[in-house]
Amino acid sequence: MTAVEPSPSRSMDDLIEPMGTGIFRAVEPLQVAAMLESQGLSDKIARERYGHDDVFSLAEAAYSHIKTMERPSPPAGAPLRRARPLAQMAHGLLYGLPAALLPAASGLVGTQFLMPGLVLTTGLGWVVGSAAAQLAYTLVGRGHPRSAGRVLRTGLVLGVLGAMTMAGALALARNAPVALVALCVTQMAFQIASGLLLFYRREGWLGVIMLPAVVAGLAYVAIGDRWVGLLAVCVGVVCVAGVVGAALLLTLAQGEDAPAEPPLRRLARGHLRGLLPSFVYAALTALFLLQAEARYVLDRTDIAVAGAGLVLGMGILEYRAHRFDDEARAAVRDVCYPADFTRRGRWLLAKGTLACLAALSLLSALPLVFLHVTGTLTDAGLAMAGAHVTVGGAYFVAFLLANQGKVVHLCLAQAAALAVHPAGRLLLPGGGSATADVLLFAAAALLFLLILLALMGHGLRDVRQYC
Repeated sequence: MTAVEPSPSRSMDDLIEPMGTGIFRAVEPLQVAAMLESQGLSDKIARERYGHDDVFSLAEAAYSHIKTMERPSPPAGAPLRRARPLAQMAHGLLYGLPAALLPAASGLVGTQFLMPGLVLTTGLGWVVGSAAAQLAYTLVGRGHPRSAGRVLRTGLVLGVLGAMTMAGALALARNAPVALVALCVTQMAFQIASGLLLFYRREGWLGVIMLPAVVAGLAYVAIGDRWVGLLAVCVGVVCVAGVVGAALLLTLAQGEDAPAEPPLRRLARGHLRGLLPSFVYAALTALFLLQAEARYVLDRTDIAVAGAGLVLGMGILEYRAHRFDDEARAAVRDVCYPADFTRRGRWLLAKGTLACLAALSLLSALPLVFLHVTGTLTDAGLAMAGAHVTVGGAYFVAFLLANQGKVVHLCLAQAAALAVHPAGRLLLPGGGSATADVLLFAAAALLFLLILLALMGHGLRDVRQYC
């Protein structure tokens, strides 16, 4: 699992695209500011979504940006869209590619050591990757792509160092083999570097570079020989190194022809306080999901693998969130009154949520069928699969709220879910059975989803969010 939640900040392209070709006729920043204000964009939205102090500052940055762009000529009346169906829906599968190497890696160091290490490093990568992406989106939105690339590189280095420290401490504490540190570092490098490739919309690169590793991992599963497992892990390490190299090259290539940028320290200083809620939310979401799964990674395979559908479906959640934004912006053009948009928006919200729940249910059926065929399907596994489907629905709504800059609301909603699980586990007699624990997690996930739906339904009254 990794972080795929979108940033509340948006880039200049996201600002300019919905306005069509009219903005390219502006001859000064004041004209751009007038256009933005006519679309309902306020100083508050400029701060929360684009990282600028006010509309005029944002207009100046947008005017400078459009002078470097080729004038588009879309078909008349066709709104430009942010949703990219195939690319975005593939994100979950792309993030899950290293899973093909898990059997080979477990055979080398032992599942009892590898799985706790991966849980710890995944949580750290979730938080570090989210924070770096958040700041990078803000810098790109302000017209500083070179600094954004530097932030992403720094996040990669910090993540790898953090994984090395955590895995090293775990290896010493549990007398695990040194190979555990190497595998955890490799997993962290892939997690953050793959996020960088997706940040720059290079999904194809990621799939092609990791293809040999997937083939090698599947070969080990088919053959089962220890030396084939060692070869598969080595191929995987080389492929991950290729992913890291491609990601670094992309960050270094950004802004080569752009004017000199102010020092990164000065640019980042004004945004660090705004990053805190996003950092807290990423930490809370990682804690909520990973603590529920970590208890079962060693001795309850039926529960541990039941949530695999959520990992595969994260790209679908991302796509549906972008599609909701596209449809909501189109709805603004079709209605006459705010109340009409609110009704249309709630229908779109319901449709998107149900589509996500249906897609995740289908994907979650895959591991359940595997468990049924192997005779290991249990009630607790079914409950865990249902809980992950519910969490996925909540993440879809959370993406929408994050796009509106309501990260503090997300933190409070996630804290409420954590108050049910794991805090509620303390009230279970004797810690409770695995089934009782999983059902409690499912209840917490449902509470999380309902709170977010209520927040989003109320937020649809603010039509300016989609202008």
